[in-house]
Amino acid sequence: MNFREKLQSVLQKLGLTAQAKANALTSEQWNSIVDAYKKEYQTNLKDDMDAENPPEATTETAAITDEDAAAALQILNAIVDPNGEQPTNVATEAPATAPVATTENQPTQQPVANAAPSAGPFTAMAKQVATLFNKMAATTTPDKPLSVITSQPNLCFQGPGTTAKHLYGIEDAMFSMDKRWNKLAVNPASVTGAPTKEDAKSFMNEVMAYTSSLKDRYNFLKQNNMLDATRLAAGEFSTNYDGLADAKVGNQYVILRQDALIARVLAKRDLTQYFPVRYGIQDHDLVFNAFFTEVSQAWQEGEVFKGGMKIEPEMGYVDDCMIKMKFGPMKELERIFLAYLNKEGSDPIKWGMIEFNVLNSLETAQVEQNKRRMNGIYVKPETGVAGSYRTAGTGIIYTLVRYFHELKLKLHDAAEYRTYTSANFLDVVQAFIQEITMSVTEDMDLDSHVLYLNKLHQSWYIKNVRETYGKDTDFAGPNGALSVVPDTNIHIIWLPYMGPTSTLMFLQQPGNIQFLEYVPGEMLGMSLEQRMELVQGWSTWKEGTSAAFTGRKFATKAALDANGYEWQQIFMNKPATSMAADATTVDATKGFWHITAANTAAKAITDITGAKAGIAYVIECGNVTNATTISKADKFSSITEAYTPTAVGDYIMVILDSTGKFLELERCVGGVRTINSALQPNIPGVR
Repeated sequence: MNFREKLQSVLQKLGLTAQAKANALTSEQWNSIVDAYKKEYQTNLKDDMDAENPPEATTETAAITDEDAAAALQILNAIVDPNGEQPTNVATEAPATAPVATTENQPTQQPVANAAPSAGPFTAMAKQVATLFNKMAATTTPDKPLSVITSQPNLCFQGPGTTAKHLYGIEDAMFSMDKRWNKLAVNPASVTGAPTKEDAKSFMNEVMAYTSSLKDRYNFLKQNNMLDATRLAAGEFSTNYDGLADAKVGNQYVILRQDALIARVLAKRDLTQYFPVRYGIQDHDLVFNAFFTEVSQAWQEGEVFKGGMKIEPEMGYVDDCMIKMKFGPMKELERIFLAYLNKEGSDPIKWGMIEFNVLNSLETAQVEQNKRRMNGIYVKPETGVAGSYRTAGTGIIYTLVRYFHELKLKLHDAAEYRTYTSANFLDVVQAFIQEITMSVTEDMDLDSHVLYLNKLHQSWYIKNVRETYGKDTDFAGPNGALSVVPDTNIHIIWLPYMGPTSTLMFLQQPGNIQFLEYVPGEMLGMSLEQRMELVQGWSTWKEGTSAAFTGRKFATKAALDANGYEWQQIFMNKPATSMAADATTVDATKGFWHITAANTAAKAITDITGAKAGIAYVIECGNVTNATTISKADKFSSITEAYTPTAVGDYIMVILDSTGKFLELERCVGGVRTINSALQPNIPGVR
């Protein structure tokens, strides 16, 4: 560092550059400059100046006066203000020095020549400094930074353009053109020979590092309320350029691309826009639900107390889920990737081979999770057998069924609610809302409740509304006929993944039913490894479904019915199908919940025709006259014991296994519910 740089550094550290330019330095401040220079560089300011340019004036030892400092300041202003602007005296708002007279034949004098009206020690020093700076300015080399980082408002995840060293021009190790897979993305013809073991290992390590980073990014976005697919895709959360000079632009492009990838996955998360996700649930979690009895009364003297509180916690729980996949060898992965580029190369988010593999895997997993969150039910897997995606966790439908079986929900079970059709859907919905409104207690307000209906039946609803209210009915907007039940204030949410035959309708306050997970983005953390010529990938996470408030729990069905709907917070119908008398098989195409009828003679169920893997079927006793039974034989040989109902409402729940037989999940006989803990180990009541 030369003398000029040292002096400028001291002025900046003391914060006196502006004061010097404004002609506002006092003798005390000049003394502080001398002291700071000596402290910073362990040498005297004047000695360094003499070493650079021997003094012409006689050294004086007199004390520094304000006049001497002011005179020196006029000289040094040429250094502080390299543009040659006249300094302003702050006190008088007038130029610090008079203009220098010039003639046509006389060049303008530098401020140094007009400077000092006195010859104090600092005046002489200032002259030396000015002379030295003028000399250095004439010979100095302009400063050139090692690198220049620029930021463009339209920075996007596609990068500035592929270069010889980096794919898309993104200066990050992930996009280095030294990597075989990045060369393939640019020019497959330039890559010869089959991938080596080292290539495969390097690729696997790169994918694991990327997915780990992707999980962390997802977690960060969740913690900062940034999980908005539209804004993520636009790069809104990754284009904050504060402090960009200290950032690595390559890393910023990676974040942009990760946000775009997460946005692509979020676009498939239909259900989370209706039901929130609660994180931090590692096993079971209590959601406390307090019920208060009446507390107010007319005043009277003395200790006459009334009121109390009863806490009935709701239990939320999660089950373990996983992805385990086997890919072809590295050679096969490359072939699939190249086939994609030739077919759909216009999609920039999948241009990179790593992102291509990760995104396709996660999109599939996300769609499966969406479906599972609606109609999934956890079943402990058969050892060594891959199970249905539906049995990896429990969703909304079977959670509501569980609340009913736990005697927490009294259903609205009119026959027309079970089997509405395209002809009467609107009438059934309006009757359902009217019945709920008339059955709740007088202090229950339903204005904040929302009705959830099967999205596949939306066209039925539109047709019914037009027939009843006219063809010009407005269905658009948040208050249109498609979003609000006509003649009420009840809003509608149309739910996907319920299946074409489901007639489930339920009413609740938004936010009550919620999805449960442990760590945000845990599913995105894919790991991979190579086993011989194959590639194995996996990730694990936890998920479940729970409501915060359901209602009071009762020991018997009679007690639930006697309570009416007091304190109840979820209202639903029974989406069940009535079986014909004397039937011995169940038709799975009509739904998952079937109710038996009175029979002319003893009958037993022998099969559930059309049963699908991953769907639990409920067979409920609707009449005890020659009640329908199930023997422990043939397709039902794996149930715990023969099923013989003794009361209306008794039921058995079964699910198909990999061998084509039915496994028992739970049953109720004589009003006593029994859960098969071997297959349903985490359900509340088992442990």
